[in-house]
Amino acid sequence: MLKAVLDTNVIVSGIISKGGIPFQLLEAWRDREWDLLISPRILQEIQRVLGFPKIARVYALTRQDITGLIWLFSHRATLVPEHLTIPRTARDPEDDHLLACAKEGKADYIVSGDQDLLTLTSYEGTPIVTPAAFAAILKAAR
Repeated sequence: MLKAVLDTNVIVSGIISKGGIPFQLLEAWRDREWDLLISPRILQEIQRVLGFPKIARVYALTRQDITGLIWLFSHRATLVPEHLTIPRTARDPEDDHLLACAKEGKADYIVSGDQDLLTLTSYEGTPIVTPAAFAAILKAAR
């Protein structure tokens, strides 16, 4: 089974925008078509972003909704413990934790819409792809 790390922007987009490619990726994960690798820091970022007042208000997310989503991700995804640190690699050092999660979890792909990551094209042999590219990979694997 393919293993991938999704950037927080992809996860949040999939939660708040039903029908888009990020949503389809999360649905495929829920259907156990691939394995999501997630770290405590990614979980914290998801919780923080979904809790922004404007996002919570516009998308009608309650604290209970957000807590339930964090529980789902922490119990259904493969939790990578964040024991590995890497040297500064991405243009934005705030993205390095995603690369470390992928390396520690032995990911097959890193999925992001962030140009700071996409410009790397890969990290230590792990391709960094857009959500659309990962959706095509999953479709071809079916």
